[in-house]
Amino acid sequence: MLRYSLIIFLLSSLNCIGQPNLLNAKTPKEIGVKNANQLKYDNTKPLEYGYIDDRDVMFGKRIWEYIDIDQRINFPLYYPTKPLMDRKPLFDLLREYVQSGDKNKINIKDFCFQDDYFSIPLDASEAQSKFNDFRLTKQGDENVTKNFNPTKIDPAVDPAGFRQLCLKLIIDKKLKEGPDYKTAELNAVDLKGYKIQGYWYFDKRLAELKYRLIAIAPVASSAKSIVDATMGQQEIEDEYTEIVANQGSLLTPQQEDEKKAKLKIYEEMSAPDVLFWIYYPAIRKTMKLNPTFNDRNSSKPVNFDDLLVSRHFNAVIYKEENVQGDRLIEKYKPNNALDQLLEAERVKEKIRDFEHDMWNY
Repeated sequence: MLRYSLIIFLLSSLNCIGQPNLLNAKTPKEIGVKNANQLKYDNTKPLEYGYIDDRDVMFGKRIWEYIDIDQRINFPLYYPTKPLMDRKPLFDLLREYVQSGDKNKINIKDFCFQDDYFSIPLDASEAQSKFNDFRLTKQGDENVTKNFNPTKIDPAVDPAGFRQLCLKLIIDKKLKEGPDYKTAELNAVDLKGYKIQGYWYFDKRLAELKYRLIAIAPVASSAKSIVDATMGQQEIEDEYTEIVANQGSLLTPQQEDEKKAKLKIYEEMSAPDVLFWIYYPAIRKTMKLNPTFNDRNSSKPVNFDDLLVSRHFNAVIYKEENVQGDRLIEKYKPNNALDQLLEAERVKEKIRDFEHDMWNY
């Protein structure tokens, strides 16, 4: 299985061209621009998944894995953190695809979800708050109400309308960042990792154990959670600053503990988590068009689709489908990272052993 995946990975990479026209460009502007012949013979379509009849699936197991981008083998899924020549971060690619739903006439609710069972669609406004968000301060709220709200839009009655008004004021620079509002923006450098959902199955017609990537999810602190936490922490600081001023002395040990406990709540609120789940087959064409870095041969970069489909990365299983409601490994192996890793390996070996046992006479 590993040998087969490696062959597919290497063959597919031969169809890619690193920085087209680099050696023949007359000016720097021509670097990266494909000529007519390259465009004609360029293979920019992903290799389509073959049809699998349910009756041919002898064994199947759905698993969830976490890709840690701090591991060297996973660097192509993280770097570059900013667009560089013909390469861009995978996170930017996913963000652009989600944000360009209206432009490309696709419904984001068809492929982007809040949960990994695809039962709660994510709408455009919720997706946008994952990447960019803002909150008015008390001073900013008073400023908008008194000076910039002629139609008296009530944020409790029409939150969308009030938000659009505030966005326009921010763009027109009538509100000042800091005193009037707090803002946060999520970029590729803020990414912590990826979670993926896949399905291992044994195809009895091919007599082979195969893998199908089903969904991918970036893991990071959303802009909304960062702004909420920042505003909440500022309110706590202001509250206890006022207490100190009123009582004329420093906080007591009990008050210090109360303050730390309240601040900790907001720290946990901004902890990295899944931003959204994207149904992978829906974005394969986009993934195929974008190359990543090949450290063995930079003239033959590998596109993101080939890299992910061939599983050229390292990931740790954190959940498998099971009778206990697909509970997480950390739920039944708590407070022990080593036991969790051993359990992840046990799940992996259980899947591999099925194929091995099929050929055990």
